[in-house]
Amino acid sequence: MPNVSTALAHELTLTECEPIVVPFQGDRAGDGPLTLGQLNILRWLDAFPDSHGWMRWELELPEGTGLDDVTETFAVLLARHEGLRSTYAAGPPPAQRVAAAGELVIHRFDAGTRPVEAAELGHLLDTRAPHSPKTHPLRVALATRGGKVLAGVMDLSHLTADFLGLAVFGREFAHLLRHPADREAGPARHQPLDQARAERRAPLARRTASALTAWESVLNRAPHHLYTAASTGAPRGSVAAELCSPAAAAALATIEARTGSGLPAIVLAAVCIVLSQRTGRSAGDFLTLSSNRYDSRSADYLGTLVQSAPMRVDLAAMSFDGCVHQAWLATVKAGRHGIYDVEERSRLAARAEHRRGVRFCFEPLFNNLVVGGIDSPPQEAPAGTTVTWAPMVDTDVMLRFDLFAAAETLRLRLWTGHLDRVPKGELERILLAIENLLLSAASEDLSRPRMDEVTGLDPLPRDGDWLLVDSCWIQLGDVQRLLDEVLAPLPARVFPEVRGEPLVAFLARGPRVRSAEEAHTLCMEGLSHRPTAMTPRRYVLCDRAPDDVTDLDAWLSRPVVAQGAGRTTGHPG
Repeated sequence: MPNVSTALAHELTLTECEPIVVPFQGDRAGDGPLTLGQLNILRWLDAFPDSHGWMRWELELPEGTGLDDVTETFAVLLARHEGLRSTYAAGPPPAQRVAAAGELVIHRFDAGTRPVEAAELGHLLDTRAPHSPKTHPLRVALATRGGKVLAGVMDLSHLTADFLGLAVFGREFAHLLRHPADREAGPARHQPLDQARAERRAPLARRTASALTAWESVLNRAPHHLYTAASTGAPRGSVAAELCSPAAAAALATIEARTGSGLPAIVLAAVCIVLSQRTGRSAGDFLTLSSNRYDSRSADYLGTLVQSAPMRVDLAAMSFDGCVHQAWLATVKAGRHGIYDVEERSRLAARAEHRRGVRFCFEPLFNNLVVGGIDSPPQEAPAGTTVTWAPMVDTDVMLRFDLFAAAETLRLRLWTGHLDRVPKGELERILLAIENLLLSAASEDLSRPRMDEVTGLDPLPRDGDWLLVDSCWIQLGDVQRLLDEVLAPLPARVFPEVRGEPLVAFLARGPRVRSAEEAHTLCMEGLSHRPTAMTPRRYVLCDRAPDDVTDLDAWLSRPVVAQGAGRTTGHPG
């Protein structure tokens, strides 16, 4: 007796049938280390265990597609791409294992006489299929009527492919459905096991070492958060706003014809200009995602190569077209430093964090998905500008941009994991400022004053509690709250400046804190999820606290028993 399942979001029913078992046979089996891209994803999955780790794809199915055609196509693709038949072990050391043969279980649902929505089928896939992207890299659901397939969705593990790898799957799936004569594994391809070996040989090893050198430079100078705002006191949460604008897409086409730069570079320039206006900085270290697909082997590589890369954009005294050129150059340079050992980067980051007294947020700021032939899901073009909202998985990112489409309709998503600091109104304000900037830049190469005028954005409000220390915007009150919480019950006080030295903390010595380094260690442990705080630049431990801990002169009169941490040593006096 088949089970009847209801998709909660649609109040429609599909009748569950017996699953389809698709056998597959590849050329080889094997075990080996993870690629650098896979290690990057594994670390992300471990850091955010609530993230599902899947990428969803709606199958392209011509009308009248037969069930046998779909199952044969999946069997060929599983034979062709080793990542589709791999599982992953966290280690130590982390590893991937390729199966030579096996079976793919496809969940099938009978649609009866009514139409099927892909979202409904996706919901059913979520409730029926295994949920581990480490042990089940591919899961599929089909809606059928008789021997025909009406709709299909699949999920691919992020450990198996990035979005460009997913695009490879989509293109080959669509081709094989239409050309049965091509349903064969074909010649040997570059596979993830091959990529892992290549990364450990020169010249790729030299490139990864160079990327870490670039990262070390960024870690020594960049702000801990790319965008810092005061807390509104609202509960923290994650949400995304997506701008859909046909008018902005038309403006992009005009700007592209004038500047010769690609559409993503123009959008990136507009993003950087608006963030520059809002943060009050003409230059900044941003993050982007690098595809790391630069040779012929990666053209049809089904794997995960993408990693975040540092990108410095200097917009000082430039017109809009000059900013576009700078954004393009920054993207090209970032691509040279996009492949590296994420564990080694983490060790470099930990050292820089301890020395600078910060916690970095490494979420990508700008994710360009208008690459590699990726087609965004078909959507009805809006008559005018729309901003739609969707909940997102929890993250520590303050702002992240995802560019889904730039031709015909600009689709730009902006999301935050800090609704307490970046409310929905701010997200919408930034997106509409980007649209206004593009619309105005279509008619002229805007000067910097003119850009400020058309966006209508002022710098974020910063009262006397805000300080710019070591490239980081922080709130003195947040630093004080950090001291109060991690050093309690010891009296402690941080001052914005002591005789020319910024952010100096005085505290009374106690059993838990006998040295400045012990105080610094405790502060570093309490720094997570405090985007507007950093540790003091120096700690001065006194034999005891004065009666009035807010009195700097009283602290300076105390006998000093320990001092240090930060970049300098010695008493601030």
